[in-house]
Amino acid sequence: MKPILSKCVARLVSSRLLLSVAACSAVSAAGCEDNGGPRSGADASVDTAKANPSAGADSSVKLSFTPTWSEHIAPMVSQHCSSCHKQNGIAPFSMQSYESAKSFAKSMAAAVERGSMPPFLAQETAECTPKNKYANDTRLSAEQKALLRAWADADAPEGDKTKAAPLLPPPVTALAREDIVVTLPTPIVVEKNAKGDIHTCVPVDLGLTKDVYVSGRQITSGNDKVLHHVVTYVVKPAKTDGTKVTKAEMAAAFKKAKGAGIGERYDCFGGPNIQDTGLQFELLGAWAPGSQPTTGPTDSGQPLAADSLAVLDIHYHPLASGPETDSKTKLSLMLTEGIPSLVARPLLIGNFTAHNETQFGVTDLVKQPDEQTAEFKIPAGAKNHVEEMTFKWKLLQSPLKVYFSGTHMHYVGRDMKVTLENTTPQPGEDAKECLVQTPKWDFNWQGGYGYDTTYDKLPVLNDGDVLRMRCIYDNTRDNNFLAKALDEQGKANPVDVVLGEDTLDEMCLASIGLVYPNAAKYAVDAGTPTVDAGATADAGTAADAGAAADAGAATDAGSSITLSDASAP
Repeated sequence: MKPILSKCVARLVSSRLLLSVAACSAVSAAGCEDNGGPRSGADASVDTAKANPSAGADSSVKLSFTPTWSEHIAPMVSQHCSSCHKQNGIAPFSMQSYESAKSFAKSMAAAVERGSMPPFLAQETAECTPKNKYANDTRLSAEQKALLRAWADADAPEGDKTKAAPLLPPPVTALAREDIVVTLPTPIVVEKNAKGDIHTCVPVDLGLTKDVYVSGRQITSGNDKVLHHVVTYVVKPAKTDGTKVTKAEMAAAFKKAKGAGIGERYDCFGGPNIQDTGLQFELLGAWAPGSQPTTGPTDSGQPLAADSLAVLDIHYHPLASGPETDSKTKLSLMLTEGIPSLVARPLLIGNFTAHNETQFGVTDLVKQPDEQTAEFKIPAGAKNHVEEMTFKWKLLQSPLKVYFSGTHMHYVGRDMKVTLENTTPQPGEDAKECLVQTPKWDFNWQGGYGYDTTYDKLPVLNDGDVLRMRCIYDNTRDNNFLAKALDEQGKANPVDVVLGEDTLDEMCLASIGLVYPNAAKYAVDAGTPTVDAGATADAGTAADAGAAADAGAATDAGSSITLSDASAP
């Protein structure tokens, strides 16, 4: 890998600009609830012509038998639903027994037919069909949907218990190894009938005494009843101008800016909101009930510098039944054994306010047909309002692979599409390649979507290629998500919406996971002990404060190009 590539990526990931995001690369749950209304009257012969393409169903499925809970439905529910829909879980009802699931049979069938359950926002559409299938696709197949609908329409029979099929286990949610474990320093009490959900952040010490690579991340819930999701960030031992700082100086910066030191909590929304500390930070991971550990491609890692802190951005969903306490939620990290061959660099790209040419890329807010000049503004009452942004890569001497992609907006967002435009297509590449589309956006069910393919078949970013983000918004009370947010803030009508971090602000961010050869690994293999002055882990990253110092700002003051979580679910 040539040095210019490592410097380019380093500068991109250390932007000191608008760095606020919610859980953009792992599914985040809203109490595992289905926000749509149930649909009734579907026939047992389910029309699946428009069913999930990844399930391989493109024709109607007709059943010649009546499904039963014991033989057909229980194994499906155990595998796909039980992580949330369990006793004392965050879902509104349990599906662990026939008695608890029977009364919800028709709602369950309607939810899977709409595609709202199990939650998986990425969809294949007429304008977006990625070349590769998605890994860990939670959507039910056409056959499974047909079974559930036929069972519900037959009044949900239990069947012969002696013929019960073995229950399929839910996905494994534990890391193979826990090298670093950090538990909430102080219990958090979630009060009864709190107005709206609770968003709180807690800076914690990771205890890092040397530079490391992280290959896996996971959160273990300390209270399944109220824990909604957790996003984790790494705070580097460096200021945004590149000046190195000590851990004590980092703690003092938090205390001054947020009124909370290490181990103490402060209010936050949509990210750690720590720009006012003057410290560099990046996303580490995201979790929701039932999430599998987040990892990168095989033999890859995300570098973390010694003395780095973490921030736990925690979302709680209060209960009406009484106060709940969370004292056991923990962050676990698995480290690589040695220097990995690949660096997995997840980026968030978007929130651009204008045309801006930098050394390593060109940002643009695209002028829409009804605008005199390009401006990110969603007028009150606007439906199907479009904002479009692009980022053109410059000075990439070697190609980068894309191993996952995702989208991020707030409550006004309804549909987002991310497209890779190859300015000089290589053999086997298309001029345009859609990476992901979420046509039924739901802030409560965000995710990063990894590709189920081999390294050589991953989408490729070359020098001069363009990443295009198209976001569509509904700023009316017909948007149920916005209506709820307005009610919680005591507002009767929508307001004009601009870019920002608050609940009624908006964003348009693409998350993409980049993976490329690790310069540090090849330098070591070649017998070169010193890769780069100050960069002890990887010459292609900004985990080291020295590399970040050289990086500087990559975009204009209203835009965001920074790290996102290093894996897809």
